[in-house]
Amino acid sequence: MIRIGIGMLFLITLFISLLIIIYLKNSKNNKQKIMQLIRNTQTECWENTLYLQEKDRERLAEELHDNIISRLNLIRLNTDYKNMNELSVDLKNSMQIIRELSHNLTPPDLEEIELIDLIADYLEQINKNIEVKYYHHISRNTPINTQTKLNIFRILQELINNILKHAHATQIDISLRISSNHLILTARDNGCGFSMESSCRGIGLRSIHSRAKLIKAVYKFKTTSEKGTNFIICVSIKSNKNEKYKN
Repeated sequence: MIRIGIGMLFLITLFISLLIIIYLKNSKNNKQKIMQLIRNTQTECWENTLYLQEKDRERLAEELHDNIISRLNLIRLNTDYKNMNELSVDLKNSMQIIRELSHNLTPPDLEEIELIDLIADYLEQINKNIEVKYYHHISRNTPINTQTKLNIFRILQELINNILKHAHATQIDISLRISSNHLILTARDNGCGFSMESSCRGIGLRSIHSRAKLIKAVYKFKTTSEKGTNFIICVSIKSNKNEKYKN
């Protein structure tokens, strides 16, 4: 009986040891998988950041070439044909474009301005070129972190830039709704629409996708030829509540 008891105790000990070994091995494998997932996520975020930086550089180069340099060149060519008042107006228009470009590329002081006011200030400039209607509803003073603010603002800029360049629209409707849990931004134009399958329209879908992914937002386009485009993006702001925020 003693031998049987010792044998049973040995088997139980061996079984428990095997379970511990298997557990430790699985834990190690899971830890390696988690670390690999973290590395992949960091790499993807870095690649997205680099892409967005390159996108901004391309936009700057395009704006400088198409708007600023072209306008200044026309002013140079017309110095012999226009009077000083006309040339002064042309120069003022060029300076205004440069100011708008600087405003678009320079990140604002996000901790000192609310998103609703940031968008309103930007749309006030756009309203000179196209009719813009801005609706907003804030259910409460919900704090929004700076990363969400910046990326929502840049997404809106991307949408507006492409509407102005490609949609041939006469009106843009922007709506911002902020509740205790969600932020919802919608943009609608009455332009010509675009093909989702076409990548040559300059809609900047990849940029919008990258920025939405950075803030874990979901978005959707609805576009119809000659009937305009609707865009909606939604981001959860529950995680912002515990983040330090300045009004």
